[in-house]
Amino acid sequence: MEKEFLTTKAGSITLNVTAGRIDSYRRKDETQNTVRVYEDGKIGIAGSLGEADVDKLTADATEALSNGIPYPCKLETNKGELHTECEIIPQAEFLTTMQRLLDRISEACPRFAISNKIKLAHFASTYQNSNGADLAASDSYLTLSLIFQNKGAGNLFDCAYGVQTRHYDEDAIVADCKKMHDAFYTPADIEAGEYPVFFMPGEILSSMINPFVGELYVSGASLLSGKLGQKIANDSFTLCDDRNPETNPGACFFDDEGQVAPDYRQTFIKDGVLTNVIVSKNSSAMFGLPSAATSSSAYDGVPSIGFNGFYVTPTAERVVQLAPGKAVLVGMASGGDMTPDGHYATPVQLAYLVENGEIVGKLPDISIAGDFFDLIGKNYLGTVQNAFLPSMESAFMACKMQVSK
Repeated sequence: MEKEFLTTKAGSITLNVTAGRIDSYRRKDETQNTVRVYEDGKIGIAGSLGEADVDKLTADATEALSNGIPYPCKLETNKGELHTECEIIPQAEFLTTMQRLLDRISEACPRFAISNKIKLAHFASTYQNSNGADLAASDSYLTLSLIFQNKGAGNLFDCAYGVQTRHYDEDAIVADCKKMHDAFYTPADIEAGEYPVFFMPGEILSSMINPFVGELYVSGASLLSGKLGQKIANDSFTLCDDRNPETNPGACFFDDEGQVAPDYRQTFIKDGVLTNVIVSKNSSAMFGLPSAATSSSAYDGVPSIGFNGFYVTPTAERVVQLAPGKAVLVGMASGGDMTPDGHYATPVQLAYLVENGEIVGKLPDISIAGDFFDLIGKNYLGTVQNAFLPSMESAFMACKMQVSK
């Protein structure tokens, strides 16, 4: 009988913000434990919250083998640890520091009403198995998820600032919020047509993730079906699932089945070639697909597939290198979708006009559209890191897209 042991200890303090003031907070500390056992091609699972009784969990997992759940036993031998946990803000000063930040943003952005959440969090995770694997990771991060309401407009929200980071730079955050505020109240316009459109990868690519799901790939229901190993995108386009805490704070470098990707990023498209799809060990074995560090599971559940975040390899250092003239920056876009044949379109609730690499003003409501293979192929312009609003520490992709009003 083979065994796996997983633990995750996580804690957070979450502040609720209303009208620029912190009006409540919640503290949460949780420990999750998992034991999996494998025998005769079956898996048994037991999980618990709080301090673990490993012997009892092992006995419960062994008993669960009688459920007859098929699952391959392919245990890793990985060893390693990565600890990036640090004190971002002393917990005793967290509330007063965040209220000071909100006060400064309110002063710099007088026409915005500020609300939503701020969270300071940390975690420590371990993975061990009977084949000698031994992995450990810990990290801490600050999440600012602020929404801005145009005072008197009557909308639920009109603009947003979001970052997950382990580097707190108050001056930079205030400066970027002010840049958003000033641009929001500077009217701009653009004629309908094809333009470079900048967006954070998750803003658009999240609607295009289904083609990368292994089950859909093998069933023929994916746009990518049959294309593993083939050129499907621009030579400069490389797309990964990001478990690297340097670019995705709060990510654990190993997945829930003890797999570790090179550079902590599982590559799906490398230099334009489709190299992998999203699988668990079970779907990899079942469908004959390459293994990938993309497993995820509930603490008491059978491993399935997961995805941590998009990483697109940067190709430029400055926005103007990708779009020297007029361009569109997507601030908020929701409601978009992709048709089965790959046509993508979405309304954009907040968009900015960009000229010569700089934000110059807010555009009226627009829609953007493009074809999946064109967006990552002939119409892909590149990716730039820390553009527009540097404190958000985000990459921005640029693609030629149809813009309509």
